[in-house]
Amino acid sequence: MKTKKIGKEGNKHRRGILDFARDNGLVIHPGRGYDYYVDNFFECGHCPCDKKRPACPCPQAVEEVKTVGWCKCRLYWRDMDTYKNSHVGGD
Repeated sequence: MKTKKIGKEGNKHRRGILDFARDNGLVIHPGRGYDYYVDNFFECGHCPCDKKRPACPCPQAVEEVKTVGWCKCRLYWRDMDTYKNSHVGGD
């Protein structure tokens, strides 16, 4: 996938997404990856899934992952099993 936002600001945001996932023990959507979300964030200037959330990652993401298994945008997931089960069905 070719990213629309290249440069220092885009790279800083990508690093922030990776750090947030690592620091909170989350998995990033394996199909779309984070570039899809970073590009959408820069296009709209806020959380691409909820314009009331000014940032991505948003503060609500961790709690959403804990309770549902993924955040509203589905960028962050609890683990790969949760992701796989939601896409291909459970055991």
